[in-house]
Amino acid sequence: IIEVFDESGSLVTEEMSWLTETIDFSSIEHDDGMLIALDNEYVCVSNWGACKSRSGVYNSKQTYQSTFLLSYDPEFETELKCLGGCEEVAEVCKKIVVTRDYELLDRLLPVVEAKEKSKFDVKSCQILLQMLMKSRKNTASRVALVSKIIAGLSSSVEPDELLFDTIIEAVEKLGHDKLGDAIEVLLNDVVRKRTKDIGFFLKRMEFALKLNKRVEGGGGGLNYLEAATNDLSSYAPIKLKNSACAAAVSTILDMISTYNETDLSNVVEACLNFFHRGTAHQFLQTMMDRTHLLEQLLAMNKFGSLQSSLVEFAADFARRSANFYRNDVKATLEGERKDMFIQAAAFLIEFGTQNDFDRFGKLSIKSVDLFSVFINAVLDTSGQELLRDILNKCLLQYSITDVDTSISLWTVRKPDEPDILPTPSLHVKKVFELYPNVVQTVDKDKRLPLHYAADSSTASFEVVMEVFKAYKHAASIRDPMTGLFPFQLAASNDNVESSFSLLLANPNLVSSGIKVSERKRKRSSSA
Repeated sequence: IIEVFDESGSLVTEEMSWLTETIDFSSIEHDDGMLIALDNEYVCVSNWGACKSRSGVYNSKQTYQSTFLLSYDPEFETELKCLGGCEEVAEVCKKIVVTRDYELLDRLLPVVEAKEKSKFDVKSCQILLQMLMKSRKNTASRVALVSKIIAGLSSSVEPDELLFDTIIEAVEKLGHDKLGDAIEVLLNDVVRKRTKDIGFFLKRMEFALKLNKRVEGGGGGLNYLEAATNDLSSYAPIKLKNSACAAAVSTILDMISTYNETDLSNVVEACLNFFHRGTAHQFLQTMMDRTHLLEQLLAMNKFGSLQSSLVEFAADFARRSANFYRNDVKATLEGERKDMFIQAAAFLIEFGTQNDFDRFGKLSIKSVDLFSVFINAVLDTSGQELLRDILNKCLLQYSITDVDTSISLWTVRKPDEPDILPTPSLHVKKVFELYPNVVQTVDKDKRLPLHYAADSSTASFEVVMEVFKAYKHAASIRDPMTGLFPFQLAASNDNVESSFSLLLANPNLVSSGIKVSERKRKRSSSA
């Protein structure tokens, strides 16, 4: 609308500015807007005015300008204004609440039902429902009005906590059997659910749980809880901001604490699956929030072993570690969330695969400063046992001089002196300096570090020898998993140089033959 004139021809565009919002042509289906008819696919028979401009070569667009007459009954000016959108509707709602004008409400509702643009915003919906809860109108009338108001909430908005509480109050007073259909219309609106993050669906779950707790018979709360849980999987985009993940974890834990008498296993499973599906878009902060959630769930001892979720997390954490910024990892290990990073590493060690260990090992030795902070944090937070397992499963398999490691970040530089390049096994040596007895310490499988080093197809000769030199007697100790001596393990992994050097440490191992039990021979070959 360009200008508005009254019936006498006076310019009233400013006074009647609401008309520019009320009148639109969105209901005209034809692509050419104001065209009345076509005599064939291309030729216009008539239109509302002269064509003022054309644009486009292949898909031409024609713009028309016309003057037209609008007539209406002034008594329905309120309805016309409400066609302009939520803002005008909100003003009328305030007037209704102040004056308790139910007749005006009856006039407003058909407009709200007819046009999405004119539906209630959250505040309007909430104050109208509160008014009706205090009304003396008969129950049937109130049910009809409350149902229309709930169903009349704009698809572009979601109830806030206050509105959800008001809806629960309405259910308490009028009954879920009477309002259930309207609530389902609100919750099943696909437009409202589309592309919303996990926080949106968690709020719906909280509404369902609160409804189930407050209304006798549950008020359909558990059905709504199941629907919100399913919707999380169907509608929520998996890309998640760091702040949204932290808030979601906090909400999940609060829900479990508040509604501890309700079985929330399906909710927890759906949330953990959601986080797992979004791994490709997650960085360090999000992984730390996921670690915190898993740690708390395990401590509650209400949701079983969480075995599958922990296996998925171990793989996710290892896979994403390649995308962690080195400085972010270092800052985390030196900051308040150090415990979370070490806990994530502990989950990886306990539930990961060798592929996961390899990926995490590459992250650990990216630079000397990061590595030093990491192994010290492991000792400070979790102790020697975890450091031993990380050494055995993640570190012995790699050398500082591997392709994936930045040698320059391990090089010692001093002014006016030649650079000191790192040895391939420098990272292993640093672990031994912190924990000298680790080479003599067996893990839960009764294996020594030399067994792991010799049994790795990627361990370098220098790393194997670094472990051997720290505890030479280990070369004469069979691997309890395979029944093989370390030199045999190295040979089976084509590390001939390591195998020969280990055998030289105790040639007597082959002077009279090596006896290997049939049971262990079969186990070795199957491995």
